[in-house]
Amino acid sequence: VAPMSNPYQSPLSEQFYNQARQSVEAARQEVINSVQAPALSLMIVSGISIGVFLLAIPFDLLLLVIGGMAQADDSHIVTIVVRLIWSVAILAASGYCLYGAWQMKTLNNYQHAFYASIVAMIPCLGPCCFLGIPFGAWAMTTLYKDEVRQRFQT
Repeated sequence: VAPMSNPYQSPLSEQFYNQARQSVEAARQEVINSVQAPALSLMIVSGISIGVFLLAIPFDLLLLVIGGMAQADDSHIVTIVVRLIWSVAILAASGYCLYGAWQMKTLNNYQHAFYASIVAMIPCLGPCCFLGIPFGAWAMTTLYKDEVRQRFQT
């Protein structure tokens, strides 16, 4: 017995749908390949920065406690407090850059990826001080491409 044809089936062939789906998937894979290197570079630089400041912050806290116990002069304590606050700010900025780079790598959130590349380019605040500038610029240049922007989910 021959199978009955579906009267609701599209007149376009299934082969047409498969070709269209493959074309869309190939375009998406091309975009994924183009964002991998800048996203990974920004993730590495951010990770290094996070690691450094996760070591620096406890050290600054230790200096603050030792300095307070040793009755150090106020200028040294102020210096340590300012350095501690700046370390926390850089740690937060590096964490955000890591998050934005992950969003870029997975093509999930264009806005976070874009803003993270801007934060990475802020001298003395972005990850690894001046190393974040070229990687942030590379990420932003990649994100500005129309084909990349269109492939993000949000």
